[in-house]
Amino acid sequence: MQKENIIEFLLTSGFNALTYEQKNQIKLNRPTPHLLLTCQDGKCIRTFQKNWYNKFPWLTGCDKRNKVFCFTCVIFGGEKEWSVNGLSSIKIFLRKSEKHAISQKHLTNQEKFHLLGKVRIEHVISEGRRLAAVKHNEQVGINRRLIARMIHVVCFLGKQELAFRGHRENNESLNKGNYLELLELLAQEEQLLKEHLLSSAIFKGTSKMIQNDLIECVTSVLNSKIFNEIQRVNYVSIQADETTDVSCRSQMSIIFRYVVEQKIVERFIGFFDVSKNKTASGLAEIILSEINKWKIGNKIICQTYDGASVMSGEKSGVQFLIRQIYPNTLFIHCYAHQLNLVLLHGAKTIKSVKLFICNLTMFHTFFSRSTKRSELLREQGFKLPNQSDTRWNYHSRAAFTIKKHFLDLKNAVLHVTEEPGWDPISVCTASGLYDKLNDANFVYFLILFGKVFLYTDHVFNFLQLKSLSNIKSCISEIQNLKKNLTDLRNDTNVNNCCDEAILLNNNLEYEDKKRNELRKITFEILDSLIVQINIRFEDFPKLEFVEIVNEKMFKSYYTQFPEAKFIKLLQQYPNTFDADRLRNELAVIYADDKKHLPPHELLDFIIKSDLHQDIYPQVTKLCQLVLTIPSTTASSERYMSTLKRIKTFLRNTMTNDRLSSLSSLAIEKNLLGDMAKDPTFVDNVIDEFADKKDRRIELVYK
Repeated sequence: MQKENIIEFLLTSGFNALTYEQKNQIKLNRPTPHLLLTCQDGKCIRTFQKNWYNKFPWLTGCDKRNKVFCFTCVIFGGEKEWSVNGLSSIKIFLRKSEKHAISQKHLTNQEKFHLLGKVRIEHVISEGRRLAAVKHNEQVGINRRLIARMIHVVCFLGKQELAFRGHRENNESLNKGNYLELLELLAQEEQLLKEHLLSSAIFKGTSKMIQNDLIECVTSVLNSKIFNEIQRVNYVSIQADETTDVSCRSQMSIIFRYVVEQKIVERFIGFFDVSKNKTASGLAEIILSEINKWKIGNKIICQTYDGASVMSGEKSGVQFLIRQIYPNTLFIHCYAHQLNLVLLHGAKTIKSVKLFICNLTMFHTFFSRSTKRSELLREQGFKLPNQSDTRWNYHSRAAFTIKKHFLDLKNAVLHVTEEPGWDPISVCTASGLYDKLNDANFVYFLILFGKVFLYTDHVFNFLQLKSLSNIKSCISEIQNLKKNLTDLRNDTNVNNCCDEAILLNNNLEYEDKKRNELRKITFEILDSLIVQINIRFEDFPKLEFVEIVNEKMFKSYYTQFPEAKFIKLLQQYPNTFDADRLRNELAVIYADDKKHLPPHELLDFIIKSDLHQDIYPQVTKLCQLVLTIPSTTASSERYMSTLKRIKTFLRNTMTNDRLSSLSSLAIEKNLLGDMAKDPTFVDNVIDEFADKKDRRIELVYK
């Protein structure tokens, strides 16, 4: 069949009746004749251009009919204009061609055309190769079942925060570690796993390296889920804290907070070893790297850090460096950060403060680590408060308890030093604590910080109670706190603290020289605390826009729209909202008593009623933005206790990557549990494991 006659043949005889070889021959011989097609376009005469065949690889022509057709639609059937009748007019030809190129029928025909001839490849595979592929896939299925069991063990141990490895993992060991012991327990009920553990010489899946790889792969799939979540949200806030783990390595945690539809989530991103560089620029570099990695630069609305000056410093802290790149990112106080903890952390640069905090901690450490010593306090009728990163008022409670039971505590440590039956370490430590209770500086700071904590505890509790619902009241409380701390900055207060210290311990003396020394330190401490408050709450007035969604004010807003707060919102987040539409949506909500709900309930109502896309899209964005701002929800610091628990189980040689990966499994155990319910979860982890490096076990189907 001649090439130029193919279209005429197909139009008259059809394509389906041809042999396989004839069909392939036609596929390779698309006719592209020059056609004598013209049309009048104003004063111009347009003619058919042969280069249109290159522009549209599916375009063909018929000399006999002097028309153009769609080659694939002629073969498989499609729009009559392109598959049967043909086009003889080239007026608006290019527009018609581009429209046809994206039509559903044409795309379907293009796929059939592309696959024509390829589907027959299976018919030429030798029977031997086919059987080999079948056998390979059977083995892959078995291997994937085995790896699935190992993944289940990894998820279980990770969620339960249990150690993976034992000290001795040979066959004679009575405790080979939780990972091996749990696999062997499962093998008692599963013959396939039992045979594998007993007989496999190439890949057993029990080595330290394989365990690490599986942990990383599960974490990778978990992080992919979080990444996909983040890409769908409008706003993200960053929370970061720095602490020292049990192996004396400084760790920084990073958490992203955002709203998925109507649900607030805080996702743990990881622990980052900052032992070698704890400068503001070093910490900021890590945070900026994570911002880029997770692609949230255009979503960040606020940041919050702990009280260390390197984190929150006004002109050189991390928050300042982040705002150099993301200027609309507010720096706010996260209400999960207890105010005492934040302010003390910031004041730790003062040696006396750091020493006082350490001494407070030492009293708890001494009595809590021995049942005999704990019982000694119980006999005195009290106990020291538990130290915990999640007990925000630990320092204030510890100072209050030591002050209240000063004499009893003094008698208790004296008993340890003087009575027989106590070990040398207890006696030595008790002697040091006794000296502290007779130390003029320690007792003075006990009184001074007791007064400071009285004010800061009140403000913290108020902020927790009011959250962001009443910004003006919160600002007023913060101003009162600064005033109260300023009122302590005088000679009278210093003398009063000295006198109260003497009432606690009449063996103490505070001469004029000592009082002047304490006066200088006191003023330095109070100045540091006030500076910390100014920095931490500098952006607080900018949050006044949050009251736009304060449901308690909706009735008054219906009468008088909150214009000033509305303008602050638009100024803080320009080009974020459709101002006119948002104003009207809010007016409708203010007018309806049924919608006078807190932001999270209002958002829940809007989304569950399917009103978020067409009716209240701007109010939806506003509620999501407000809820993304860290308020009363526990955040970064609760993760630090997880860090210390997990680190206890790890060997000192374990890498920080494994620490962060294991922490992700433990901290995000709820998310991991939800993901594990999806049948594709394990397959995704296995695929990640197979792609990570060349394995000595086949895991990919042919």
